[in-house]
Amino acid sequence: MLLDLPAGAGGESAWLEQMGFKVVSADLFPPTAGRPAPRWVRADCNAPLPFHTGAFDAVLSREGIEHFENQAGFVRECARVLRPGGRIVLTTPNVMHLGARLSALLTGQRTMRRGLANEVETLRARSAGRFYHGHIFLIDYFRLRYLMRLAGFGTIEVYTDRFSPSSLALAWVVPAMYAASRGAVAAFSRKARQHRRAVAPPELTAEIMRHVFSPALLFGKRMIVTALREPQPAGGGSRR
Repeated sequence: MLLDLPAGAGGESAWLEQMGFKVVSADLFPPTAGRPAPRWVRADCNAPLPFHTGAFDAVLSREGIEHFENQAGFVRECARVLRPGGRIVLTTPNVMHLGARLSALLTGQRTMRRGLANEVETLRARSAGRFYHGHIFLIDYFRLRYLMRLAGFGTIEVYTDRFSPSSLALAWVVPAMYAASRGAVAAFSRKARQHRRAVAPPELTAEIMRHVFSPALLFGKRMIVTALREPQPAGGGSRR
């Protein structure tokens, strides 16, 4: 069983059904055109999901998390409704490609073609105390990985499906960025040891550096993250 969340108009759900998956589509709003999918469920991604713990083998969350106020809660709920060993595939705009970083330096925004984030242009809808936001909660790899690890996800990998020409043109700055990141890691390690604070093991740092300096994150317009739900510790219990 696969959960498509948020399902939007249901296009991905229909495509997955044609591929042979048994899909549950969930969204705060029913599709605006046509009827909802046979297994459509109303769900607020900023609140506990209306599904049993471990109910799904896979979760697809395509271009959703950047709209959600409660991103940490959403990631935890995705982990809860997945069975141990189940897979999540989550996509979101990549704010770490080189073109986006340059735009952020110059304007504070991911792209120079979207103006400035504000309560008039960014807010999409308001109804009964609920808000449907535009891309106001864009999340980078570091924060998404952090939330996923704390929620119980492992074997995290990153991909993309299209590249940014402006980012490819800025590839010459990558060696300097890599050197700066290695320097930042070394500086923190020295300071942490002086104050007897925890330091990440080398293999963890190596994994993060591999992801951050992958073509997917340096040049990709979309960040595609896959991860597996790790087994819950003994005595963890369930909420539903």
